[in-house]
Amino acid sequence: MVQAMVLISAEPGRDREVAKKLKGLGEVKQVYLVSGVFDVVAEIQAADAAAVLALVYDKIRPIDDIRETQTMFCLKA
Repeated sequence: MVQAMVLISAEPGRDREVAKKLKGLGEVKQVYLVSGVFDVVAEIQAADAAAVLALVYDKIRPIDDIRETQTMFCLKA
């Protein structure tokens, strides 16, 4: 399994709605509202890197009110 963090910028005032929609996706393990450059962070898990890419492009980025995403793959320390 591959784990990644998706950093999300939402339209102003829409971060809670974006977080709610993300929680409905099975591959999304945790959702955090955060302060700073990004508004929401989604912790995701998928079978491999290609599945992460498909999840981000096909399910996460099309969510209304998402302006931008950045995906960071988690590496073992």
